[in-house]
Amino acid sequence: MKKLLPLFAVAAAQLLSPAHAEGGCPPGQHPQSGQGWQTCVPIPGANTASQQPQGPQWTNNWQAIATDTPLGILGTALDRGTSKDAEQAAVVDCKAKGGRECIAQISVRNSCVAMAVGESTKVIQDGTTKEAAEHTAMTQCGVHNSKCVVYYSSCNFAVSN
Repeated sequence: MKKLLPLFAVAAAQLLSPAHAEGGCPPGQHPQSGQGWQTCVPIPGANTASQQPQGPQWTNNWQAIATDTPLGILGTALDRGTSKDAEQAAVVDCKAKGGRECIAQISVRNSCVAMAVGESTKVIQDGTTKEAAEHTAMTQCGVHNSKCVVYYSSCNFAVSN
């Protein structure tokens, strides 16, 4: 009976220890060893993505500007899923405001846009901030005009879901 007690204790300890995959590795991993070392590595092709924490998902936002320059009409669109969708919506907005020959001038994703107008020209620029877009538009407008003003500016950034 004395010889069975140590054997029983070893068996009980194995039953009560946490379960591990082959070689003491966690699920999704297998042992790998070399001379004097052993470690656990991911099983090739195993789906480990489900074990990784997921960060926020982001939705891109497009915006666009369309103009009917001879009539001085501006159409805009924000929060669109694609460049084409934003441009079409800006043209529709321009026409709804009385434009006849509305043309999409710019579409940008997750950034800012500004339009500066002068005595003889209009300049539309994008930028990472509203101030940057306005500054670039005003600088370029001022090359050929003395009286430039920011006529329109906006930012439309990605949003997390």
